[in-house]
Amino acid sequence: MSEKNKKMFSWMSPKLEVRETGKYDGGVFARSGVKKNDLLAVFGGYVMTIKEELSLPKKFQDTGVQIGEDLVINSGKKKEVTDFFNHSCSPNVGFNGQIFMVAMRDVKRGEEITFDYAMCLHKAKGIKSYKFKCLCGSKNCRGYVTENDWKILDLQKKYDGYFQYFLQEKINKKNS
Repeated sequence: MSEKNKKMFSWMSPKLEVRETGKYDGGVFARSGVKKNDLLAVFGGYVMTIKEELSLPKKFQDTGVQIGEDLVINSGKKKEVTDFFNHSCSPNVGFNGQIFMVAMRDVKRGEEITFDYAMCLHKAKGIKSYKFKCLCGSKNCRGYVTENDWKILDLQKKYDGYFQYFLQEKINKKNS
């Protein structure tokens, strides 16, 4: 079976491609122009607890997307195209629901496609706190990415409607 015809859990728009970044294992880039609200990816995989994700081989432990306080969707033990979306404190895409990634603005050809991990990270019970030094280099860089960034009011306003569903619901309830 050719590489192109392999079955994958996830889907990525033909407007995008995975390329080397020089900074990370790889990244997703716009192969052509993207319009605001274009559907760019659909995340698929195994739904598992964060504890289960931490039992995967190291290179797959941090590739899932959190879809609930204690749940992630992760491709398991093989790399998927959606595993290459990187973080930025100045993102150009966000979530529509739990598994759909959409453009938050028009994106130019060649631009890296990034989302802010604040859109999906949340503290999970019984799991060590999550924090890492941010390397995005944007002028809005927070310096660190944590599981509590979704609580930052400026980010809640900036990303309204683009958070993972479970976080958007928490924010909406808190602000109503």
